Amino acid sequence: MPQLGPDRREAVDRTTGEILQLELLESDSDQSRAKPPIRYDWSPPGRHVNVGKRLMSMVWHKESGYDQNDRDVLGFFIAHAPEGTEPLRLTFKEISEILGLRRDTVSRSVGRLHLGGLLLETEKVGRIRFFRINPRAAFDGSAGAQVQATIEARHPVVPAPAPPARKAPARPAGRRRKAS
Repeated sequence: MPQLGPDRREAVDRTTGEILQLELLESDSDQSRAKPPIRYDWSPPGRHVNVGKRLMSMVWHKESGYDQNDRDVLGFFIAHAPEGTEPLRLTFKEISEILGLRRDTVSRSVGRLHLGGLLLETEKVGRIRFFRINPRAAFDGSAGAQVQATIEARHPVVPAPAPPARKAPARPAGRRRKAS
């Protein structure tokens, strides 16, 4: 068996093939020398969101299939989303009033963003649906919480998928006129 240096240990038990847990970080006794945590509360203070830059640059590209209203609504969700995996509990009407868009424009944009996997439907109260940002696109919370949240989240799609074709309403059979 090859001899390992003083700072190296085996990662696998060669007799059983079991992977051994290695301590990659300093031990508890070394914590006294640890640097104080860095605070991220510069002006203006508040929470910060981890955003996937590559995905966002694809969404903001002119050929992404998402229009300016979609990007405004997505940006609104990123800026206003509660911490973790909680949905944004605002109606389309409330969002439209804040953004200065029509309610049906917000509804269409949310529908496209949901179809593309950037927004996920998480709750329905009566006819009102609530959405949250897909944690693969953006997340407000710790890195560990984001990893946990992405386990069941689908992958967002860029360019935007085409909406499903709507079926034309069936025409009622024509009425026959009575002959006179």
